[in-house]
Amino acid sequence: MLISMANDFYSEIAKLKTLERTAWIMGGIQGRRESDAEHTFSMLLTALEIFSKNDLQLDQLKVFKMIGWHEVGEIDAGDITPFSGISKEEKYKQELACVTRLSKEYKIPQMLELWLEFEERKTPEAKFVYQLDKYDAIKQAGIYSKELFDEFRRNYSDEYEYMEELLKDND
Repeated sequence: MLISMANDFYSEIAKLKTLERTAWIMGGIQGRRESDAEHTFSMLLTALEIFSKNDLQLDQLKVFKMIGWHEVGEIDAGDITPFSGISKEEKYKQELACVTRLSKEYKIPQMLELWLEFEERKTPEAKFVYQLDKYDAIKQAGIYSKELFDEFRRNYSDEYEYMEELLKDND
């Protein structure tokens, strides 16, 4: 029973490995594009580096879990951007339905709790993960092109500057 459930859950989350980030498609990036899973992995490693260099008053385990869950709503909804022609309210509704389904089906109530916390951005951990989410997008845009980097940085300059400061060497 447990192995079967784990296999089913793996099949669900593995969809994030092939879900290309819409911003890169819309940005005209040709060839290999980053997936949601790669984005999440990059955020996790960046958070590990930041925590190794800084004594932040954050619940690190909660941050890591929130990073892991923050994209799962896109399994059913897809990667919806502000330019996808779908309202923020509809995006939220679609992603919430997916996270609720997964949380109930696989008996992981914390998935829904942390996803909601991330969406509300009221706690220090949620604010940190949100900033890291935007920072990662900016850095990935820079890998693809200078124009995309400049555009993303204009839109998320506060998050970029905050994370850049945390990533400086603290010698």
